[in-house]
Amino acid sequence: MTQATHACPYCSAPLTNPRRVQCGAPECKRQYRNKRQRDFQAKHRTATGRSYSRQYDKPQAARHRITCAECGVEALVSRADARYCSLACWYESSRKASRARHSQVEVAWKPTLRPTCTVGVTVLRPLRKRWFSACCPMCRLWFITDNPRDQNCSPQCGRRAAKDKRRALERQAFVAPVSRPQVYERDQWTCQLCREPVARDQVVPHPQAPTIDHIIPLARGGTHEPANVQLAHYWCNTIKSDGEWVPRGEPAA
Repeated sequence: MTQATHACPYCSAPLTNPRRVQCGAPECKRQYRNKRQRDFQAKHRTATGRSYSRQYDKPQAARHRITCAECGVEALVSRADARYCSLACWYESSRKASRARHSQVEVAWKPTLRPTCTVGVTVLRPLRKRWFSACCPMCRLWFITDNPRDQNCSPQCGRRAAKDKRRALERQAFVAPVSRPQVYERDQWTCQLCREPVARDQVVPHPQAPTIDHIIPLARGGTHEPANVQLAHYWCNTIKSDGEWVPRGEPAA
């Protein structure tokens, strides 16, 4: 019978093989591997001054001590020419500078009924932009712009105005721009063909949507101006087309 030569250092189990350092139990194996790893790390740290697992880390960038220009707190940053300790301080400084820059402008609001008009602007010091107010001839809404040549409040109104003007210019019938809201209010939101109210909240292609109808069609020599347009339902305007309006129940001429 083989006698034990020594005991397991972790569980005190007897070992018969003199070369064994642990009994082979899972918990004893885990403790033995951990001890070997700790010994290896300690040996490597003693020889190189850093852990073996940190040998591929990038060297830490140099840090510079500054005083933040916004909050006044001393901080360590990576750039020697930095002025702020964080992005929050930079944003706050930019916001204050922008507010101070725009507070130097006093705008005197003076709306008129002209299609475009500029507002009086008192500038206490030179700025990069000047602001103007204008009235959109298509929807009669006032808007602010930095371009005095802007005639319309939005691309949609600009495309509609350009379409009306181009259609009239093709027949050499353009006389003056037509403001749809002004025509709608002038005709009291009532179709001038069937004499019934239009649906204010509807848009084309709804049959009751408001549209502009030329009293004398452009195809028959009419002009594009406020005096030659009237409010009409989309359905009534489609039926009339470039001919004469025939009320219901009456024979066509």
